[in-house]
Amino acid sequence: MKKTISMMLVLVLVCAAFASCSGDISDVVDNAVNTANEAISNAADAVGEAAGEVTEQVSEAVGDTVEEIQNTVEEAVEEIKEPAAEVTTESAGHEEGTLIDQMDHWHYRTFECQYIDGNGEFSGWAAGGHYENDEMADFVASNPEWYKDTAMMNGWEEADAPFGDCINSSIAADTPFVSDPANNHGIMVYKTFTVDDLADDTLYEYYMFYDNTVYCYVNGEPYFILDGNLTSQDWNGGYDLIKCNQGDKTFKDFLHEGENYIAVSIKDAWGGREFDAYISYEKGSTKKDVTFVDQNQEWQYTTFYCPYIDGEGNVDGGAAGGHFEPDEMADYLAAHPDFMTDTATAKGWATGKAPMSSGAPEWTGSNHGLLLYKAFNVDSVEAVKGCDEFDWFGDYDNAIHVWLNGVEIYTDDGECVVQDWQSGGNWQLDKDLILSTLKDGENFLFVTIKDAWGGRDFNCGFRAHWN
Repeated sequence: MKKTISMMLVLVLVCAAFASCSGDISDVVDNAVNTANEAISNAADAVGEAAGEVTEQVSEAVGDTVEEIQNTVEEAVEEIKEPAAEVTTESAGHEEGTLIDQMDHWHYRTFECQYIDGNGEFSGWAAGGHYENDEMADFVASNPEWYKDTAMMNGWEEADAPFGDCINSSIAADTPFVSDPANNHGIMVYKTFTVDDLADDTLYEYYMFYDNTVYCYVNGEPYFILDGNLTSQDWNGGYDLIKCNQGDKTFKDFLHEGENYIAVSIKDAWGGREFDAYISYEKGSTKKDVTFVDQNQEWQYTTFYCPYIDGEGNVDGGAAGGHFEPDEMADYLAAHPDFMTDTATAKGWATGKAPMSSGAPEWTGSNHGLLLYKAFNVDSVEAVKGCDEFDWFGDYDNAIHVWLNGVEIYTDDGECVVQDWQSGGNWQLDKDLILSTLKDGENFLFVTIKDAWGGRDFNCGFRAHWN
């Protein structure tokens, strides 16, 4: 009998310990005690058949023992309940979701803006045009900080995104932006959302589909602005992760606990048109970008005289398919095959702050060649080995080659024939190549940019990214 009782006690305690891990403690304990009572009762009955009087004594002893076991277990359960709850909360601390969904509900206002393209055609498809009867420009001139007037924006009409015809015109919001596209090239949208956690381990990311000329504001502050002035690309082709291009801030830096809002303007020219966006969050995240070189930073640079002879034979003309003549940049690179490791020479170059369209004032006219250098420090390569990808991001116009510690890691060179310029882009690099090249301590980048016709620009960065 004593052996049976001992076995029941072990059973109860084991079940109670298991319950502390599973979270359903009370039910398991009750079931265990009932099982013990039943087994002990059966044992007592069996003994009673052999010895009647002993049965009563054993039953009383068994009853006392079971009661003591139950009291002991219940006391232990109370002691472990709180720690078990804490473990469950910590293990359940990781949460993912969205604050704004794709195709969500927005306030909006449309504007008549007739686009006259670069060939003088109404609502034509040639770049370099202008707008006539520009209600949106008039509105902005009268309301330069329209994106801060939440009461006004809250009074606009409402509809479900998307706004435009790129995703699917059949599901687009029924607005003049879609129903009368020849006359209505402008739209502004506004939406509020609630943030309840700004802890260090909570990650917020903003994704946007825009076409084109986008001005995005978060809580009344400029977050992302891309305006090609009807000449260069200022649109994308899907829901891209949008990093701030208005300073060294993250999306989270623009937020506060409680109600927040987004305000965006889109001004379409030729081709398709679109706006939609969403905001994702991840609580308990360790996925924080490590930016080695950000946009809008200082670079050392030198320029080269490279007149562009376009495809029609015009000096510094605007036709594709041309060549450079004379090409001082090509001559320099050929004479210095190890230029991408010559940090001593590069440290003597002029210094300018990106974007280099204004930060390198000598990079103009027939000086189509630009060579850049930047040193940066890495605290720990080991700390970024677990990233999902390494990215080269930003704006460049046009042909570009990038070297990290003397190793070429990114190239986009159309050789004056195909497009090799980008705005607001993000390009995934070869992770194995980066990890074999990046080192603790000082690292350096060399970049060549060679503009042909049209505009010219450089404002890029380099980072480790967690998806």
